This record gives sequence, structure tokens and C-alpha cells, in this order.
Amino acid sequence: MSIDSIKSTIERINRDIERQKAKIADCREDIAKTRVRKSRESERYTRRLKAASSTASRHNIRSQKKRDWESFARDIDRQKSKIETCRSRIKGYRDDIKRNRERIKRLR
Repeated sequence: MSIDSIKSTIERINRDIERQKAKIADCREDIAKTRVRKSRESERYTRRLKAASSTASRHNIRSQKKRDWESFARDIDRQKSKIETCRSRIKGYRDDIKRNRERIKRLR
């Protein structure tokens, strides 16, 4: 490979890194939105529990809250997993850049 083609490969890899960074930012935004939703739901459940008239309805509200909290936790864990995947890809891309720079040094 010529030096120019290696340089263009490095540029492509840098663009890939930037795309992964954008995905990480999107995932962090999604996590923040999920946390805000969870906070709002917490207030809503508090109001519903105070307004509940029977023990059975309170129990149903609490069980629904538990299911919702598990769902929020799954969403956040899913986003964290995506972030870790992106970070590992970025690490691999950086290793590729190092190898390509070493190839350029050998060609000079």
C-alpha cells in the first residue's frame, strides 16, 4: 500500500471513531431521559398511592411500580452496554491507527 492510501485509511478510521463518539453521546442522552421519566413516574406513583382507596389497589400500584422500575433499569443497562461496545470499538480503531502509522514509518 502507498502512504497516501494508508493516510486515507487513517482518515476513514478517524471518521468511524467520531461516529462512535456520537453514538455514546446519544446513549448518554437516552439514559438522562430515562432517569427524568423515572423521576416523573415516581411522583405519579406517589400521588396514585395517596389517592388509592383500598389495600388491593395499593398493592396493584406497588407491583406496577416495581415492574416499571425493572423496565427503567433494563433500559439504562442496555444503553450502558451500547456505550461499552462503542468504547471497545474505539479502542480497536485506535489500535488500527497505530498499526497504520507504523506501516507509514516503515515505508519512509
